[in-house]
Amino acid sequence: MKPLSPYAAAKRELVLTIVYMAVIMFQAIYVAPKSLSVAIVIFIIFQSIGVLMLRHYIKKVKELKEDQST
Repeated sequence: MKPLSPYAAAKRELVLTIVYMAVIMFQAIYVAPKSLSVAIVIFIIFQSIGVLMLRHYIKKVKELKEDQST
């Protein structure tokens, strides 16, 4: 298995972050009928972490794309 380029690795991390955010959303929906307040806390905390990760990887992908094009 050959190592991924930094650009491909960053794109993979971006996709994994989106999958992570989707999983957390479905977990919050699953918990909501049992305890709405816990579901809200799960959603807010973990989605905010996901948004920070998403911003980081989008910035990283843009930087690496610019480096590749030059």
